[in-house]
Amino acid sequence: MILQEAIEYATQEYESLRAEKAIPGIAFGLMYQGKLVYSSGLGETQIGNQVPPSEDSIFRIASMSKSFTAQAILLLRDRGALKLEDAITTYLPWTVNIGLPEGSSPITIRDLLTMGAGFPTDDPWGDRQEYLPLPDFDALVGAGLTFNRKVNTGFEYSNLGYALLGRIISVVSGELYETFMKREIQDPQGMTVSTYFSDNVPENLRAHGYAKFEAGVVPEPTTGNGAFTPMGGLHSSIKELSAWVAMFQSGKPEAQNPYRFVQAVMAKEQGEIPERIVTSNYGYGLYIDDDATLGRFVSHSGGYPGFGSHMRWHAESGWGIIGLANLTYMPMSLVCAKILNQIVHLHKKANKPVINLGVVTQEAVGVVNALISNWDNKLCDSWFTENMDLDQPRAERQMALAKLKTELSDWSVVEDSLTAPTLSFAKWKMQSGEAVIEVEMLMSPEKHPRIQKLTFK
Repeated sequence: MILQEAIEYATQEYESLRAEKAIPGIAFGLMYQGKLVYSSGLGETQIGNQVPPSEDSIFRIASMSKSFTAQAILLLRDRGALKLEDAITTYLPWTVNIGLPEGSSPITIRDLLTMGAGFPTDDPWGDRQEYLPLPDFDALVGAGLTFNRKVNTGFEYSNLGYALLGRIISVVSGELYETFMKREIQDPQGMTVSTYFSDNVPENLRAHGYAKFEAGVVPEPTTGNGAFTPMGGLHSSIKELSAWVAMFQSGKPEAQNPYRFVQAVMAKEQGEIPERIVTSNYGYGLYIDDDATLGRFVSHSGGYPGFGSHMRWHAESGWGIIGLANLTYMPMSLVCAKILNQIVHLHKKANKPVINLGVVTQEAVGVVNALISNWDNKLCDSWFTENMDLDQPRAERQMALAKLKTELSDWSVVEDSLTAPTLSFAKWKMQSGEAVIEVEMLMSPEKHPRIQKLTFK
């Protein structure tokens, strides 16, 4: 049922975007529990060929490539070839004169991974540098760079930083970045058609890139490989990218943890989904968005001359989405996020949330319910931490609860009202007739937890 609604909603949204932006072609896929459950295409892979994109059509995925570069760095770390805390001068000695701000710490590999090196944002400049030969790139960096801030003091999106990570990968592995990536990263995931070389894309699978100007939509020339390939040079398909997303859906928690704060925004109301706060962070080649209503999403977009792309997944529900378009800088992140928000909303409506209470917390819920029905100071003595009676005298707490109860009896838990944001925190409702009491309880961090906070309203 959810899948059919998701297909209809996604198709409608992608069709609207294609018509609005005059996008030649869009390919998209819906994922559930690590499997591609639906894929489709709209428009054409090349203007005039009347061939709609499919799950096998190859698009340039642009900055989605950064997640691949990040995984290569972590692989080399796991093999003991480098450390994330290492200064980049350890592997790229010509960066010693990079021009760090006065009083700044050195740039580490972790700083590059998490967009914290202090470089200015370099979209769209970086998108036109892919072909830059490695010697020219090394000379560019060695001559010194501009900084917006000291190292490790904030987030600023940097293609240059991921180009430097690519250089580290090639120096540490002793081979071309593209060669290492194919053998160690792509092939193990079954991504055998995906490639960093535009000339290697089979012509019958190629989605041609286009740019839109006042004169109309025109073909965007392909670019060759170079120093900036690690930040945005991969070509791939819905089918092969689904294997990449499935890998993250099944594990890889380190890369999907928030590392560097990006921003917090108020997301607009969307149908039944209310207005809410979304906090965005950057991890290792991935964005992590914590939605106050829907939960955590992990994603990365790609924007490049000729293409726009996005991949996104929601760990709690198991749903994911991939969208690829062949027009410059298409905002696929906006439509993909809107679609996945709706899918997750439908999933939450159809599935009761899993309540993951700590064992002692669960027992404490029963204790509190017993206190509501019949106050017992001996239970309070056993279960209240020292601060409880200091924060509110026990007699006052008991009287406040009695006032809420208004002499009603037969209190019972309201069905499906229990929520547990953490193992130590619980919220639920108790009801007697038409009267309802909302309860919040927080347990202490002791080895044998007790109730450190309890509110009734």
